[in-house]
Amino acid sequence: MSLSKRSIEMLLDLVEIKISSMDIADRDDARHLQMLERCRAELKALDSGEPAAVVTFASPGRRPGRPRAAL
Repeated sequence: MSLSKRSIEMLLDLVEIKISSMDIADRDDARHLQMLERCRAELKALDSGEPAAVVTFASPGRRPGRPRAAL
């Protein structure tokens, strides 16, 4: 699927507005910010004509902590 230059610029503006208006309060917000920053990087690459490097998102794992007790 190809997007016009104008559509890419519009999406880039929307992503940058969303990033600037975010207030990071917890991990979910931080994760959302990371996704938006990756999106912005991909859109900038598309806008400049460079091949966009698609980054896969790591699945959230368990946080390190105490091991679970055996039942």
